Amino acid sequence: MTPRNELPLDEVSGVEERPQNRREWSGALRSLILPLLLVATIVGGLYYVEQRRGSSGRAADGTGIVTLPADKNSTGRSPSTDIGRAAPDFLLATPDGGTLRLSDLQGQPLLVNFWASWCTPCRQEMPEIVRAYDTRKDRFTVVAINLQENAAQVRDFAQEFGMMFPIVIDSNGGVGEAWHIGGPVKGIPASYFLDVSGVVQARVFGPMTAATLADGLAKIGVVE
Repeated sequence: MTPRNELPLDEVSGVEERPQNRREWSGALRSLILPLLLVATIVGGLYYVEQRRGSSGRAADGTGIVTLPADKNSTGRSPSTDIGRAAPDFLLATPDGGTLRLSDLQGQPLLVNFWASWCTPCRQEMPEIVRAYDTRKDRFTVVAINLQENAAQVRDFAQEFGMMFPIVIDSNGGVGEAWHIGGPVKGIPASYFLDVSGVVQARVFGPMTAATLADGLAKIGVVE
């Protein structure tokens, strides 16, 4: 007869092994699920990056970075704001509701300047840009790119400084991001001097003086 305070071996085995079985199953489940979650997270992150890369520079209205036509890329290399490379092309809205495409201006030297009305250094350098343009407008043009402000703010700033050259608005900052404004530090003002073929010949990160502006213009063939 089995003593009252003892159980048969098979019953003892059942009582003792079930918690252990559950622990083993739980451990195996964790070892399977955690790697799967990690893989899913990595795949999701890569997908997000690729989606961002695919739509980089484009705003909801279709403005932003556009493909530079092959016949307007004299370098045969991918567009870049590095010296000696064809500048990335863009299509941006003007304050009056029109649009401007950078590559349509090829054939004349260009100064592409990124600015905002709240930017104190931008306000400091703008009179120099306006003065240079007013005295040499027959030899080059300026494309002034405002960063993410509304049309009224842009018009007010342009009127205040007498900006009579083309002005466009980078509504989502995508063009500024693609152009790597400010270089490693990132910021505005940032200026790029493009020759008649749309190739970057000089860059100035930070406010320009009359001297740095004249030096940049000289590198694209615009001299006093």
